[in-house]
Amino acid sequence: MKSNYGGVDETARRANAMLRSMSDDITDRRNEYGLDQYYQTFTRNSVANLPKLSRRAVEQAIEEMESKGHVFGKKDAGNAKHYALTIQDVVDIYAHRKVPKYRDIHAGEGPFVIFVVNLKGGVSKTVSTVTLAHGLRVHPDLLQYDLRTLVIDLDPQASSTMFLNHANSIGSIMETAAQAMLNDLDADQIKEDIIKPTIIPGVDVMPASIDDGFIASQWNNLVNEHLPGVLPSEVLRRNIIDRVGKDYDFIFIDTGPHLDAFMLNAIAASDLLLTPTPPAQVDFHSTLKYLTRLPEMLEQLEEEGINPRIKGNIGFMSKMTSKRDHEMTHGLARDVFTSYILDASLPRLDGFERCGESFDTIVSADPGSYPGSAEALKNAKREAERFTQAVFKRIEFVRSIK
Repeated sequence: MKSNYGGVDETARRANAMLRSMSDDITDRRNEYGLDQYYQTFTRNSVANLPKLSRRAVEQAIEEMESKGHVFGKKDAGNAKHYALTIQDVVDIYAHRKVPKYRDIHAGEGPFVIFVVNLKGGVSKTVSTVTLAHGLRVHPDLLQYDLRTLVIDLDPQASSTMFLNHANSIGSIMETAAQAMLNDLDADQIKEDIIKPTIIPGVDVMPASIDDGFIASQWNNLVNEHLPGVLPSEVLRRNIIDRVGKDYDFIFIDTGPHLDAFMLNAIAASDLLLTPTPPAQVDFHSTLKYLTRLPEMLEQLEEEGINPRIKGNIGFMSKMTSKRDHEMTHGLARDVFTSYILDASLPRLDGFERCGESFDTIVSADPGSYPGSAEALKNAKREAERFTQAVFKRIEFVRSIK
């Protein structure tokens, strides 16, 4: 008879049951209170204040679009109905006004691939990734661009998947980004079977699973067996990004904090690296060690026959507070990154930490159901907006350098 190994099997069973129960509770609550859709809507007046629009322009666009059959979101207000314009409604208004989309401005360039990376765990890599993925889509100043974003989760812990589509972050699943890389799926198969939507339309995720860790540990042998002639570190670019990239403006990659095959694939596929840099001395020390190792990783890719396409490594402070020692570390980080450090930081706020309780990002969290302080959520959302806009501006600067 198989031993229980001191209760390990029973603990695993109970942990799995609790994970599913937590996920089901969140799903039931969202369905009961109508929280299964992104909460944010706009009035006509608020849309009129967005870039490149005016009250007259919005009223004219709505009138012309409705005459052609477009149905805008509305909500009851007493005996009348008022416009409650969704993100897609606003995007459609911009399109009607013939404001160029991001893909028109960067026509022929393909998606811009960003890897938030640090070999130190617990530095807010995943929080930064999912905040940017959702934030770029809904930032008021960026709605004009109709930004489409994909997050490729290659971390077996599936944290990005949990924040973006919690139903696909539990247990052992076969439809993951790692499986799609290895199985050489075509674009239609990837879009139909692997890519999952998030609560914010226009932002998708390719899930990860705990079993992906076994794939990473045997990667070279598996690639030689299933993809003969393909370089082990070019699989992500070749089998995923090059196939579905035309559907997205930005692609984010999330991996675990390990120098493994997935991290090398992510570096090889990326246009830009973002390095979260926490201010605690031990974490900052580990970040410095990662930065010293980065040239070795790039040399390893070159020796494999891959020419990295990275245009820069941008550092930014994560988990920042107003403590004096944090400010001192920020100064040291400026000395290290020089002009490659971001102006905005990702502060350590209660709002960011509590969103995981409802499987939300700070951007998608509904103030009506948020478990913490409404003021804390508001402050965190404001900081997320600042951070998102700073990253977008830096991306545009990087892309402008030929």
